Amino acid sequence: GYLSATGSASKAEQAKARALSNLAKIFEVRIKEVSTTQRDVQTSKVEDVEAVQVSQRQASTVNLQTDKMIQGARIAEQWQSGTDLTSHALAVLDREQAGANIRGEMRRLDEETQYALGKLDERENKLLKISDLHRANSLQRDRQVLQKTLKVIDLKGQGSPASWSLAELNEQLRQALRALPLQTSAKVDDVGDLDAILQGSASRAGFSIIQGGQEYYLLSASLDMQPPVNKENWYWSRATLSVELIAEDGITVIGRQSWPLKVSAGEEMQLAPRMRKAAEEKLDEELFDVMLEFVS
Repeated sequence: GYLSATGSASKAEQAKARALSNLAKIFEVRIKEVSTTQRDVQTSKVEDVEAVQVSQRQASTVNLQTDKMIQGARIAEQWQSGTDLTSHALAVLDREQAGANIRGEMRRLDEETQYALGKLDERENKLLKISDLHRANSLQRDRQVLQKTLKVIDLKGQGSPASWSLAELNEQLRQALRALPLQTSAKVDDVGDLDAILQGSASRAGFSIIQGGQEYYLLSASLDMQPPVNKENWYWSRATLSVELIAEDGITVIGRQSWPLKVSAGEEMQLAPRMRKAAEEKLDEELFDVMLEFVS
C-alpha cells in the first residue's frame, strides 16, 4: 500500500533528506526537457552533380517535477548503524495519496488543454490557432508522462486514459502549419542563397511556402557578415542572423529574432560556405519555436 525509499548519511537530517529525494526519483525528479535531433542525410547525383538532402526531426521528452507528486510523504522510521554510527531513514508515501496527487495534476493539464482547444473556433488569426494547438500538444505530452507513472503506482495498473489522442492533435497542428500562407525573402544576404536556406528550414519545420495569389505572412531573413580577420594564418568571421515575421498587411512586424554566428577556416574562401551552413543549422534548430514565440 506504500511507496518507500531509504536514505543514509552521517547525520540524521541528511539521511531524511536523501530518503525523500530517493522517493521522488520513483517519479521524475525535475522538469527536464530533453530535445534530440536526428538528421537524415541522403546523397544523390543528378547529371553528375551531387545533391545532398538533409531532413531534421525533433523529439521532446518532458519529465515533470515531483513537488506535487510527493505531497503527503513522511519519514516513517529512523535508525543508526551500531558499527559505523551511520544514520538511516525510511520515507513512505501512501500509494493512494500518490495516485490522487498525480490525478490532480492530470486534471489541471486537461483543463488547460480544453481551454486552448476551446479558443480555436473563435480564432481568426492563423498564427494564434497554431499557438493554441501547439500548447494543447505540449500539455497532453506532459499528461502522457504522468499517465505512464500513474500506471506504475496504480494497483489496477490502468491509470487515467486521456480524452484526446496525441496523434490526432499532432495531425491538427500539421494541418494548421500547412494552411498558413507564408512567403520568404532575404533582406540582407552576405553569403548567398539565404532565401533558399530559409525556405528549406521553414519547410522542415512544417510550413508550406506559397507563391503569391493571396494574402500572406512574410518571413524574411538577414545575414550580415563582418569582414574576415586573419590571425596566425587562420581566418575568422562573425555574422548576425536575424528573422522577422510581417503580418498580412505587409507592414506590421509581428516579431523579430537575431542570433550571433561565428565561423573559422584555414582559407578565406571557405568562410562563406561555412557561414551558410551555420545559418541553416541555426534556423533548423530555432525557427519553429521562434514562430510560436512571435504570437505567444
